[in-house]
Amino acid sequence: MKITSMVIESTERVLNMKFYKLVMKFFNSSDIDKYLKSGRIPWSVGYKPYRYNKLKDIPTDQSLLDIFALGKPLPKGFGVGLDERIVEYPWLLSRLADTGSQMLDAGSVLNYPFILDAPQVKDKRLVIQTLAPESTMTKRKHVSYMFGDLRETLFKDDCFDVIVSISTLEHIGMDNAKLYTQDAQDNESQPDDCMRVIEEIRRILKPGGRFMMTVPFGKPQDLGWLNQFDNDRLKKLISTFGSELEATTFYKYGSDGWVVSDEDSCVDCEYFDVHSATTHAPDLAAAARAVACLEFVKHV
Repeated sequence: MKITSMVIESTERVLNMKFYKLVMKFFNSSDIDKYLKSGRIPWSVGYKPYRYNKLKDIPTDQSLLDIFALGKPLPKGFGVGLDERIVEYPWLLSRLADTGSQMLDAGSVLNYPFILDAPQVKDKRLVIQTLAPESTMTKRKHVSYMFGDLRETLFKDDCFDVIVSISTLEHIGMDNAKLYTQDAQDNESQPDDCMRVIEEIRRILKPGGRFMMTVPFGKPQDLGWLNQFDNDRLKKLISTFGSELEATTFYKYGSDGWVVSDEDSCVDCEYFDVHSATTHAPDLAAAARAVACLEFVKHV
């Protein structure tokens, strides 16, 4: 009788989970339809599931990764209404082959199942460090989590083969209590502290190791919780790391989507701050209108 009861309870849990997934799929599909029919307004109902569906296929879309690896023009209308992750993820994943086994995600932007299970990531021993615990942490044997300040980590010198920092440096020394933590001490206004993180990353990166990073780029903007990089700040960052800049790629957003660009064409781009905006932007920008993607190699 006890075994029968356990089987019934187990079956009910499975059925309930299947029903839950079915319901969520229905609502996501319904929300996505609303998002598309209402004009693809960023952060409106349906934006997040639509965005997730676009992002989750990137790791296995080899033709797209090849485009990013070679710096070719992006498909027409690529990423209309979507934030910069739509270009940052394929840019990064297209460059992770043969980068060694010890990897640090400085900022926890890789904390999604479709990234952690990607062929470019799953064979690495990955440490994810971010300022405070997050609501979702994906359990994987090859993934460890650490919480703390990237300006002063606990890692030894020459520790990692590859370090990635995707759209994180712009938040260092800023008001992280507004969106990311509940701690008043994380409400800062020290934007130049991002250079301390660069020094720390260089220290813990192995000789021959690679550092791949992205930041929003364009007009200098202090939004309180984020500080957008301009030419001068980007040059200072490069100088702080050293002379081993391997490659720089710029992507720019417009009403026709994301395109490969250059520094001069991006200098006037303004960040769309959904947290202070009273309406959506005519070009359907969701966040950054340009990103700088940099790849360094530590030679000494």
